[in-house]
Amino acid sequence: MAGIYLHIPYCRTKCHYCDFYATSNMASIQKLVESEKNELISRKQYIGNEIVETIYFGGGTPSVLSAIQVKELLGVIYAHFIVASDCEITLEANPEDLAEPYITELHLAGINRLSIGIQSFNNEMLAYLGRGHDNSKLVNKIKAVKKGGIENISIDLIYGIPGLSLENYLESLKEAIQLGIQHISAYSLIIEKNTFFYKLYKTNRLIEAADDEVVAQFNATIDTLADCGFSHYEVSSFALEGFKSRHNSSYWEGKKYLGVGPSAHSFDGISRQWNVSSIRNYILNMEHGKDYFEIEVLSETDRYNEYLLVGLRTAKGISGNYILEHFNPKISGYFLKELSKLNSEEFISVIDDRITLTRKGIFVSDLIIRSLFFN
Repeated sequence: MAGIYLHIPYCRTKCHYCDFYATSNMASIQKLVESEKNELISRKQYIGNEIVETIYFGGGTPSVLSAIQVKELLGVIYAHFIVASDCEITLEANPEDLAEPYITELHLAGINRLSIGIQSFNNEMLAYLGRGHDNSKLVNKIKAVKKGGIENISIDLIYGIPGLSLENYLESLKEAIQLGIQHISAYSLIIEKNTFFYKLYKTNRLIEAADDEVVAQFNATIDTLADCGFSHYEVSSFALEGFKSRHNSSYWEGKKYLGVGPSAHSFDGISRQWNVSSIRNYILNMEHGKDYFEIEVLSETDRYNEYLLVGLRTAKGISGNYILEHFNPKISGYFLKELSKLNSEEFISVIDDRITLTRKGIFVSDLIIRSLFFN
């Protein structure tokens, strides 16, 4: 089984917290679509004869594509790859793009799952984040999505926003639950470089939320969603039974995936490939048959670090025996030594052969995982 990712690096406006590669100049969209269609055809052997189980339109904001453009891209995939009959086909969308006719057209084009960038149901927080919608529009859009035939819905929520109270954050969680959302990705706000928020932070016009407030909102996310039947199956991901993101899960399980478009990454089990992070250069190089990507063959150390990075993010965790059997004694010895420290500090749970992060460990997952990396 394998996945295909299509990167659509356009946004109508840049959110205050976002540092992803994207542009608001939409003039090149059709040229990009043609280039991605050509890349799909030229790289159809990348995943061999693996069945494509998931297709994911990410961004940027893929909902800037017309339904016809989405259908064209999916048509190329179906013509040149073996696609599972129950393939999960996700498109990331901004709420303001989801007019009722467009939703129906997306559904008819083949989209059966939407990931909607909501971030909050609180109007004050939405304005602070630079979002282009309000609560009333959000509720109506989600109802319209279901009416249009797309019933598998994921949303993003952000906690740890300066000025966001626990009470207001809980209201957003409860709103999502009442609307029948089946999948929620909840992230703590991080002030990234090259963002509007970072400029405010560097000039002392933004004060980060206090650690105890962020921890309280993190714990509230886990407890509230657990009480409502959501499984916490990955550090930031919560799903009702049967609604885990199959595409994202394939990343965490180390399955092959083909990424097309500017800055897209691919993995074939042996090496990683990443495309140039420039729409202009990507299109020009595709048109003239020039290289538009770089490749890195993974070393044993890379494969070990990768196994930790993707495995420890999930509720399944990693296998200690796998590390002992697949990596040299220097690497496995280092792992056992560092694991013992983390276990004693209650960041890690070790049950039989399965090693997972505790709730304490999940909150600082990046630091914990990197402490186990072998350099």
